Amino acid sequence: MSAEQLPDLVSWYRSPVFEEFLGSLLGELKLPYAPESVGMARRFTRCVATAWGVAHAAETAELCVSEVATNAYQHTASDTGLPLRLVMLRVGNCLRCEVHDQSRDTPRLQNAEMLDESGRGMFLIGALAHQHGTYQTHRGKAVWFEVEAWSNGKDGQS
Repeated sequence: MSAEQLPDLVSWYRSPVFEEFLGSLLGELKLPYAPESVGMARRFTRCVATAWGVAHAAETAELCVSEVATNAYQHTASDTGLPLRLVMLRVGNCLRCEVHDQSRDTPRLQNAEMLDESGRGMFLIGALAHQHGTYQTHRGKAVWFEVEAWSNGKDGQS
C-alpha cells in the first residue's frame, strides 16, 4: 500500500465520528519493554488527568494503570522489540486508559490467597473502575478501564 492510499489518521482522530464513538484522544505514550515503564505510565496518567482538569480521578486511574501496565510487562514476550503503549481518552464523562501489548492472551481474574504477593490486579480494576475490558488489536491486545472523571458528558464541566 502506498502512502497516498493510507487513510488520513489525523483527520480521522479529529472527526466527530471518532470522538462520538471512540472518544477524544487526551494523550499517548510509548513505553519501553522494561520494569520502569510502570512508573512512567503512572506519572503520565497523573499528568494527563491534571492537564485535562480531572486531577481528582488521577489516584484511581494511576492505581489501575499501574496494574494493567505491570500485567503487560510481566505477561508479554520481550522478543518482539515492540514497546508497550498507553492511550488515554475521554469517553463521555469517563477517563479511559488503554495499555496495548503484543500478547493475545487476555487477563483473567485469579483467586489470590491473603498472603499471595500477586494475582489481585484484575480484582482491583474491577472494584475501582467504572468499566473495564480487553479487545484484540492487529499486534496483540489492549486492556482498558474507565473511571468517572467529568460530571457532565461533553460540556467540559467538571
